[in-house]
Amino acid sequence: MNTWEFDTTTGAGSEVVTVVYEYENDGETTYNESIKEVWFEGKNVIGLFSDEQFKELDIEAAMRFQNHKLNYKQEDV
Repeated sequence: MNTWEFDTTTGAGSEVVTVVYEYENDGETTYNESIKEVWFEGKNVIGLFSDEQFKELDIEAAMRFQNHKLNYKQEDV
């Protein structure tokens, strides 16, 4: 399993959290992509999100990861 991290804001107070996104890579593509952990002030707070909040964060993570992969591939060329 590989991981990729990014910071974003969430919640009513727009608090900054670090999302740890995990994925598998077979050399050609990635799969089994999902949020593994969400860190706030040194604690994993993934269990504190409502289903709706988690879905929104998961969509943001997926979009950011796709963008990251595109940029990473361009840098490799």
